[in-house]
Amino acid sequence: MPIPSNDTLAWLQQAVESPARRHPDYLPKALDFRPWAELFAHVAETTVLGAEVGFPVVLREGRLHFPREMTWKSGYPARLEGGWFLGCFHAHLPLQQGGAPTFDPQDVAAALRSDNPGFLELLMVEGELQALVRSNPFLYISAHHVTRNPLLLAEAHADLQHRHAGDSAPPEEKRAAFRRATRYYLRRYQLALYRGKPSEPLPVRFMPKGRWS
Repeated sequence: MPIPSNDTLAWLQQAVESPARRHPDYLPKALDFRPWAELFAHVAETTVLGAEVGFPVVLREGRLHFPREMTWKSGYPARLEGGWFLGCFHAHLPLQQGGAPTFDPQDVAAALRSDNPGFLELLMVEGELQALVRSNPFLYISAHHVTRNPLLLAEAHADLQHRHAGDSAPPEEKRAAFRRATRYYLRRYQLALYRGKPSEPLPVRFMPKGRWS
């Protein structure tokens, strides 16, 4: 399902051709995925407990394509269906059913594994679209460690979250604590976070700092 070119597609093409374009100095202030808002919402509505529903995102001939594979896998090749693999879209369950309010530790670990050729992850949760951009191609987590322990970051994340909100804290406070804990990994691994309504361009909510090393 292609769409006409826009600024987001132009940046994605540059980021594929040169990892330097993923540096925070060149990251867009907003990412625009409005043409797919309805599709993302539909997939999110079909998410069920215990299932990871989603699909890979491919850039081919300057346009985005979603291969007909409504499942999410931990690994994809750099070239997929004649285009470049950018990352994956998936959805979390609504928060009232125990879903995470943003990318959870397992999502982050999968995005950072050393054999992941992508740099963009999309997430739909409770009507909100979020985009995670791996801005530093030289910071990653060993794929071997992620394979052996898919919940590699979960224990440390839970500890960080508990520091901000105890077991008896109200739901809103727990959600905020979850986001604060996640932000630790955004800073540590130089990940940019975009978040907003899928019907509008997503503004950047966290921009990594520091030089590549």
